[in-house]
Amino acid sequence: MSLIETLAKLRRTNVTKTTHREPYAAISPTRPGLSQAGKVILITGGGTGAGFAMAQAFIRASASTIIITSRRGNVLDAARSRLEQEANLVGGGTKIVAITCDVVNQTEVDALWKELDEQGIAVDVYIANAAKFTEVKPILELGAEEVWSQVETNMKSPLYFTERFYKQASGKQKFILNISTASIHSTTEPEVKIRPAYTLSKLSGTLLFQLLAQDHPHEEMQIISFHPGLIYNDYWKSLDLKPEDFDSEELTGAFAVWAASKEAAFLHGRFVWCSWDVEELATGEIRKRLDEDFYYLRTSIVGLRGGFVA
Repeated sequence: MSLIETLAKLRRTNVTKTTHREPYAAISPTRPGLSQAGKVILITGGGTGAGFAMAQAFIRASASTIIITSRRGNVLDAARSRLEQEANLVGGGTKIVAITCDVVNQTEVDALWKELDEQGIAVDVYIANAAKFTEVKPILELGAEEVWSQVETNMKSPLYFTERFYKQASGKQKFILNISTASIHSTTEPEVKIRPAYTLSKLSGTLLFQLLAQDHPHEEMQIISFHPGLIYNDYWKSLDLKPEDFDSEELTGAFAVWAASKEAAFLHGRFVWCSWDVEELATGEIRKRLDEDFYYLRTSIVGLRGGFVA
């Protein structure tokens, strides 16, 4: 199978009859019903890729402040400059804040939240986007320390961020978007099997947010996990692949804006792909199953409901 064919296979899905690779009207960040006016957005790993694309989308949705974090100061500075230019072009007055922060360094994370508190900034939408994956090796060849480093980034860090986020005394509804991966339900695919520690850590993170959603109703803190699509980056560019073979970053960004709205409340605690059509998800047979089957689009053991056959 060629690399192009492999990419096409990884994008393939039939949950909704209609799938998307570009933004569309229902999730357009400029649609009035999805306005983020007055809201503060925090995106970890917001300097590049999907994180940067989501920041761009929230600018178009008129967010009041967008906070991006990254470990790399130079990347963060470049991203802030580009986002400020975009905010000026859009003319919505969005303020861009860039904070250098290693998400697994609790001291740096505490400093971030302290800085926001001292400035009187309360975050409304937390996007858990920062992630880590390492060498292509089986778990036992990577070793416990390396595997655990991925768990720290992909599960422990989002937990700590969420704890700090939740304890803000804003009194307003909160929104969490967990940027997950299709790898968590594709463990036998050859392209996924080569990075089992990544799958383990991302599945752990996704289950974390699923359980948090059971503890907190969406009216208090709406939580949605989603696969951001297959996004073009420098690695794919180095292989001489073209952007048209991938999902649009703008799709990821637009879907994030929609998922951070009350329209998406019916997906609270669930996992979806950003390429699925949101109008199909919200209506018809899919919506009926979402309303009737608690386990649909959640992590569980296939074939069991408690001690009984599903």
